[in-house]
Amino acid sequence: TMNKKISPEDAFYENLTLGLIRTLSNVPRVCNVTLERRQPLNTCQVVNWEQRHCVYLPEDMKKFYLSSDGFVLNWSYQYAPNDIRRVGHIHFPHLLQVTLLRENIETTHSVSSSTALAGGNSDVLGAASSSQSLPAPVASGKDKWGNATPIITAKSKIFEINNVNEVAKVCMLYESTSSNNPKFYLLELSTLSWQFLADTFSEYLRMAIAHLGLPYWELCFSSCGLPSWTEQLFLLLAPHLLEEHEPRRGRVLNPACEHPYNIIDPNIFRGKPKTVAKSVTNSTKQNK
Repeated sequence: TMNKKISPEDAFYENLTLGLIRTLSNVPRVCNVTLERRQPLNTCQVVNWEQRHCVYLPEDMKKFYLSSDGFVLNWSYQYAPNDIRRVGHIHFPHLLQVTLLRENIETTHSVSSSTALAGGNSDVLGAASSSQSLPAPVASGKDKWGNATPIITAKSKIFEINNVNEVAKVCMLYESTSSNNPKFYLLELSTLSWQFLADTFSEYLRMAIAHLGLPYWELCFSSCGLPSWTEQLFLLLAPHLLEEHEPRRGRVLNPACEHPYNIIDPNIFRGKPKTVAKSVTNSTKQNK
């Protein structure tokens, strides 16, 4: 089996996940590593999304969705001989599921967001608060890591990428609609405070992989921290990710010396053969 030729489709996902599937299958007690593969989007679908939201997707993210409409990677951990639990999870949503944050948040957090807004600089937000109920204090400051927090104005657009354990949301934030280089932040729902995550989509993808898809890994960068059961898993599988004194960036980009996942070349997103993509759905149906 060692000499088995890898299919172009497998090679594509192997590159996309930077060899994570193989890495995980060599970790003791990690099992049931599965990857849900998805059809690529066509250019028309991407442009429709951009037109609906009046923003341009950043180039690397566009290439990603033209190769695969998101993906889901899961893995389980064997706590005891008869106790296997699905814990590891990396989720990149279908592009259609990347929606404006206010649509999902204003109903549940209207009270706390209006309080937060009232405490912020209401002049800047005059227009925005009535039209968008933006869930954010405006005063620009620094997050826990010393990174600048975003300045939210009526021109800003905030999209939800992931919900983390109902305590935070991973957001893609355009400070203004004219830019096509949004940044990625964690919005903590209890305080509506922002923590910076990544400058680019590729970097956020790389961070998810560097953290092995450990559950709620994004909360490493929150002020509330990880739930204790998750922290146990980090200590068992990747204690280096919790080292306090390591610079934040270095910790993300070099998850372990033997796996320097430093770089994702956006060109790999072009590598998925179209013919294979069509046959994926058939083979997944047969596997069910």
